Amino acid sequence: MRALAVAGVVLYHLWPSLLPAGFVGVDVFFVISGYLITSHMIGEVERTGRLGLARFYARRARRILPAATLVVVSTTVAALALLPELRWAEVTRQGTASLLWVQNWLLASDSVDYLAEGTAPSPFQHFWSLSIEEQFYVVWPVLLVALLWWRSRTRTARAASGSADARRAALTLVLVLTVVSFVCSVVITGSGDPAAYFVSHTRFWELGVGALLALSALRTAGAAARAVSAWVGLLLIAGGMVLVPLEGFPGALALVPTVGAALVIFSARAGSTPAVRRLSSVRPVLWLGDVSYSVYLWHWPLLVLAPYAVARLVGSSTTSEASTVVLGVVLVLSLVLAGVSRRVVEVPFHRGLAPQASARRVLGVVAAVLLVSVAAVQVPGALGAARAEGRAAQAETLLDSAPTELGAGSLSSAGIVSFAPGDPVIVPAPENARDELPEGAEGRCKASEGPEPAPRCEFGPADAEHVVALVGDSHAEQYLPALQEVAEQQGIRVVTYLRSSCPYTTAQPVSDVERDGVCERSNEATTQALLDDTSIDVVVTSNRTDVDFVMAEGVVGPVDGFVEAWTGLVGAGLPVVVLSDNPQMLPEDATTECVVANADDPTVCARPAAEALPLDLQVEAAAEADVTLVDTLGWYCADDTCPAVIGSVLVYRDYHHITPAYSRTLAPLVWESISEVVDPLPAG
Repeated sequence: MRALAVAGVVLYHLWPSLLPAGFVGVDVFFVISGYLITSHMIGEVERTGRLGLARFYARRARRILPAATLVVVSTTVAALALLPELRWAEVTRQGTASLLWVQNWLLASDSVDYLAEGTAPSPFQHFWSLSIEEQFYVVWPVLLVALLWWRSRTRTARAASGSADARRAALTLVLVLTVVSFVCSVVITGSGDPAAYFVSHTRFWELGVGALLALSALRTAGAAARAVSAWVGLLLIAGGMVLVPLEGFPGALALVPTVGAALVIFSARAGSTPAVRRLSSVRPVLWLGDVSYSVYLWHWPLLVLAPYAVARLVGSSTTSEASTVVLGVVLVLSLVLAGVSRRVVEVPFHRGLAPQASARRVLGVVAAVLLVSVAAVQVPGALGAARAEGRAAQAETLLDSAPTELGAGSLSSAGIVSFAPGDPVIVPAPENARDELPEGAEGRCKASEGPEPAPRCEFGPADAEHVVALVGDSHAEQYLPALQEVAEQQGIRVVTYLRSSCPYTTAQPVSDVERDGVCERSNEATTQALLDDTSIDVVVTSNRTDVDFVMAEGVVGPVDGFVEAWTGLVGAGLPVVVLSDNPQMLPEDATTECVVANADDPTVCARPAAEALPLDLQVEAAAEADVTLVDTLGWYCADDTCPAVIGSVLVYRDYHHITPAYSRTLAPLVWESISEVVDPLPAG
């Protein structure tokens, strides 16, 4: 089963089209781990009447930590050599979480962080499942010891029923906790919370299934029952690796691989069928099962780092997806390193080195090694921070005496230049690009989930003669810094109604269906608020429309949705200015990484306009509505290319949002677009 589980996970990561649901191999591992660890614990209780926590944790440390620590430290060194400097801080962050076995909670936090969208995968990402197992290994033995202590204090003077009584009590406890965890998994997954995939309380029930099997009295079965159990279990696992959808997982869908694993384990306990014994005794299967832990540890860092290693070999400044040949090399290296680490690290530390050492001594050594390893993993982050601090200081110096040619101020008929006059400095420092956000982005002025009406924020003098409303999703929000500059320079007031991933339209994005229609209701509330506010002179909007919309008979289409939303305002006497959507750069911060690596000549990081310009349904909609469409192409691109740096300013915060620094330099262009729309707005 270990061989099948790790093969599924590795093939899914390398060639997902071959095994689109191979990720369920992790769930098989959970059941196996819950079964084995509980079998060991209850066996010790039945032999000795107690469970020694120190001995238990020492054995677990010998088994788990040496190989895992080796992989984390080795990967850190390789990442420092291969990954772009922009990624070094994340290497430290994720590596530390992996060593402390809290990687799943870090990924859960990132999964619900809108600002982390589009970040590149971490070479330590796969430690999430190992973290869940280790957390289970910490919690479950403590609960069992507490249960034994409680029984010893509460049982009556009559003789207790011994080990059978302890087994029944443990079985009851695990059953309750497993059911609670399963309910949590179904409810949280059903709510659409992406953190459900990673958090411990939605996954512990899968280890609990293995624990229930270890504690149960089901130990014998007839040959026919064993055969049916084995083959049905294998069919559920194998079929699950092909058919289970990632959407809605884990939840109840995780029952498929989990029940499958439990059935196979049951059949083995009852006495495997000859066919299953022959299958599991094949030498390659036995070997892969033995090295499965190390294969799992090594394959993911190799996969993440491989494109960067290839780029170094061919002398390229950018990476591309790994080819079939490269993926084949990753697979071979994973197996080779797994075999070596199993023989040189796993087995010696588990069985051979200082076998008579006390549990206290083992745990002391583990603590010391852990401290050293955590310290080593801090190196990439510290080096990256030191270099970034120097660049940030240079950027601050430039802003203190900002030239008129800064950012969009450098745009002219002669084209786009990378640097304003003076030293070649980039603001903001690329490492800090994701940290600089429009005011109120944390939720005060832009909603993500939560209350349906988009929050209203106001900027500029309360007694301003003219009021501009900024409406839309995050692609509208990114013009807030520009409008704040306009408010300061021209004395206007700006009000905002913004919601993440909710373009201002009566059409419904597919993502909104998963959010129970919050965008539809929010946009309706925003429209009513705009119509009720008689002080507003003009509505400015921009939206990301290169997303999937609900398409069905009787449903408002995406173009008609924009027309409807705008016409409702225009018909009530509110002029609408539509800013066309901005270009998109390379995903996973690849463009920003390129800028860091080519800070003296960021022109190599430009993207052809034909590839960068997104599908902008606003353009077609504006042709059917009485609105003013502002073509923003010249704000970002020239000569058929869209550079990453303009006038010493980094244009993009991530692959599809502009930086507030660049937005501020767009203030004159934004004001020109607004001031030409409605009398009596002054011309400037």
